[in-house]
Amino acid sequence: MEFDPIEALNDAQTEDLHRFYQSEWWTRGRTLAETRRMLQHSDVVVGFCAPPSQRLVAFARVLTDYLYKALILDVIVDPAYRGRQLGRALIDRIVSHPSLESVSHFELYCLPGLVRFYEKWGFTNDLGPLRFMRLTRR
Repeated sequence: MEFDPIEALNDAQTEDLHRFYQSEWWTRGRTLAETRRMLQHSDVVVGFCAPPSQRLVAFARVLTDYLYKALILDVIVDPAYRGRQLGRALIDRIVSHPSLESVSHFELYCLPGLVRFYEKWGFTNDLGPLRFMRLTRR
């Protein structure tokens, strides 16, 4: 089955994304209103839909300055469509996206079990003396 690429989500696809979020540990509890707001403020959105329904089956987003840094977030594939190379297709679309061609560093975070998956594009967790840090407000 071929999937249709998209770079913006309609209302039904936003609801599909919200449904995906409820089944993942890192996104469970996000509200539909928060999902809509997040989409409004994401710089690059990529996804794939199943024709002819145009139901969302895979999604990722990027926050970027379009020059130095691009942070890849929320790489997610509908559980019913996993194993069809959609995760790979999402990352391929992001790293080759025309608006991101000048970006020096693509960054993401992932569980240890996904490190080998992302290494295929050259991602590394060897950042020398750099450390990931977080300030949590909620």
